[in-house]
Amino acid sequence: MPLVKVCGIVDPAEIDTLRAHGVDFVGLWLAVPGGPHDLPPDRWTALARRAEEGDTGPAPVLVTFAKDPEILRQALESAPVRWIQLHGYPTPGTVRKVKAIAEDVHVIKVLHVKGGECVEASLISSYEKAGVDVFLFDVVTEDGRVGSTGQALDPAVVEPLLGKLTRPFLLAGGISESNRADYASLVAHPLFLGIDVDTNARDDTGSISADRVGAITSVWKSDA
Repeated sequence: MPLVKVCGIVDPAEIDTLRAHGVDFVGLWLAVPGGPHDLPPDRWTALARRAEEGDTGPAPVLVTFAKDPEILRQALESAPVRWIQLHGYPTPGTVRKVKAIAEDVHVIKVLHVKGGECVEASLISSYEKAGVDVFLFDVVTEDGRVGSTGQALDPAVVEPLLGKLTRPFLLAGGISESNRADYASLVAHPLFLGIDVDTNARDDTGSISADRVGAITSVWKSDA
């Protein structure tokens, strides 16, 4: 069954909403300069601890642009978080340093799709050797904005890259309850792990919507 990750959470009640709908991972932003859902360290810690309450998830993910492993080490020491999602363009060497923070750290490396191609395609093997556990395909806008853009991911760009992967992958970029069929060939791949959503999990005010989250999880966690 595909996993569902919802990103950009800023309120404890939103975590409760995700838990009620069986969401598997919650993305909590830290050190995302100018990001609309960036959290100060104390707030990040509090939400990470809230996510870990109980046995039903969602598991917290540190989502960051930071390239300094010490910043990430301090965050992980403040809360029971073992997943780090690296946005931006860190080198494989940076990934290796992040993996060295602790034996149980898992790294999600975003692979950015821009202008019909994957920016890091030539580095996939190097990232795997550095210790990436999961890849996440996401869209970069033409003006360079990265993450939570709401722009649709083109499956035709991703499909030729799957032969390069030996690690599982997530899909992000305009994923919603209405477009699973568009990604049928990717969903059928044995390394497909699940989806990451942000914009389409929100209502018109920008807050996480229980109805939207429920609709997304219902469609993507089905066997259809």
